[in-house]
Amino acid sequence: MKILKIVAVLTALLILAVSLAAQTAPGAVQAQESQSMKLLRLKSAQLALELRKADFDRYLKLKEEGLTSEADFAQRQTAYLQAQVDYQQALISFMGSEARISVASAVKFQDRSGKKFVRVTLRYSSKELKELAKLNISAEDLFPLDFMKEIKDVYVSLLSEGKIISDPYEKSIASMPIEAERDVTFQLLKDVENLDISVSYQGKTETTSVFLQKGISANMVTVNSAQFSQEADLESTATYDLSLEKFSGEANIFKLEAVNLPPQITYDFSDPETGARLSQIKFSEGITSLTLQLRLYLPKNPDDRVILDRPLEFFVLALDGDQTQKLRDFEQAAGAAPVDLEAVEGLNAGFVKLELIPRGVPKVEVQAVNLYHEIKVGDTVSMDVTIRNTGTRRLNNVRVFCDLPLNWRVEIAPDLISTLEQNKDEVVKIQFLPPEGVSVGDYEPKIRTDAIADNRRVESEDKIVRIHISSKANVLGIGALVLLLVGLLVGIVVFGIKLTRR
Repeated sequence: MKILKIVAVLTALLILAVSLAAQTAPGAVQAQESQSMKLLRLKSAQLALELRKADFDRYLKLKEEGLTSEADFAQRQTAYLQAQVDYQQALISFMGSEARISVASAVKFQDRSGKKFVRVTLRYSSKELKELAKLNISAEDLFPLDFMKEIKDVYVSLLSEGKIISDPYEKSIASMPIEAERDVTFQLLKDVENLDISVSYQGKTETTSVFLQKGISANMVTVNSAQFSQEADLESTATYDLSLEKFSGEANIFKLEAVNLPPQITYDFSDPETGARLSQIKFSEGITSLTLQLRLYLPKNPDDRVILDRPLEFFVLALDGDQTQKLRDFEQAAGAAPVDLEAVEGLNAGFVKLELIPRGVPKVEVQAVNLYHEIKVGDTVSMDVTIRNTGTRRLNNVRVFCDLPLNWRVEIAPDLISTLEQNKDEVVKIQFLPPEGVSVGDYEPKIRTDAIADNRRVESEDKIVRIHISSKANVLGIGALVLLLVGLLVGIVVFGIKLTRR
């Protein structure tokens, strides 16, 4: 009896403490009761249950011995059942948040083929179950918690900006025991630095935004380029955008090199924002990715190493000190031969294989000895022009034509050159035919060309021919005038002689 009284006193004190805390707490706290208060209420309900159970057991024995009435026993039984309900209610309130699945880690890594993956580690835990174990609260007989010790059918997916970016789109975990971890691995369909991990279980979905950790990969720094193959004209520049990502390792400074480029092609690495030329890069604290540009400068003419229309393969590498020395050893052993893929992979460094296709530059030049002509009315202008291929690519279907003044005609032979090889020329005869009754003055017909090279149209600079037309001289009038002058002169001489004889 003394024990029951002590338990009753403790229960009353706990209930009083809970009610006082609820009365003195601010409205915001009342609206969202803390787990500590829920735990205190649960402990109070447990003590009340134990008290009612002891009272019920005592009256049960008295009833069996016929020492109590049915009404008194029914009252104790009802109180005991109500205590069970209150205890269950307090337990449900305390376990209201339920056990949850949290994201323990999200690690991004890359395989040798360059594909990127994310390994997500999920952990199932329950703080509430741990608290019950600490306080030695067991409710297995009244409220079994086995359903919380394992979660079944968990679905996981990766999202970025509201869109799934993983392959497969979703993965399932059949079951997750309490305090256990499970790994799910996805291939990234889009390379990102951060994403949202969506976990669906027990009819609800939780989303966690994470910044991806970098895992150990085949290379310490990965190098990628979207423009892995480019065409570029001779005497021009080819630009490759490079993305570098540091995954693991202690080294933060890496040397940039392009391997297997012929010496005629020079290159440099630069920062796309500042334009600064770089030979080394440094990953500062908290920075794991960089964007650079590689520029290749092509020579003016092809040779045995730079061959037109033939792909030229090379590697771009990000090397630490030891890897740089290994590369030098490979190059020394290979001599003039290019460094092969196996040797590059043996460096265990970040690299990307790129391709450059040199293209010739088509160019047509029109040459003429004289572009100024003076003629009389009724005359024509005949001239020779030389059509020369001064580019680095064969020209096809070179057509020569002219822009003429009104009513003028032109004759061109030949007006179409089917093929013109590099550094070759062809002489074309052009005759300009002014119309009858053309006015005296200056005229400027244009000589123009177009051609086809590598399925592209090639145009040349126009050549302007200046033609000055003057009127024809009147031979009869000039002859009569000369005779008149001669006669006048003879008359003057004769008259002078006669004057001297007088």
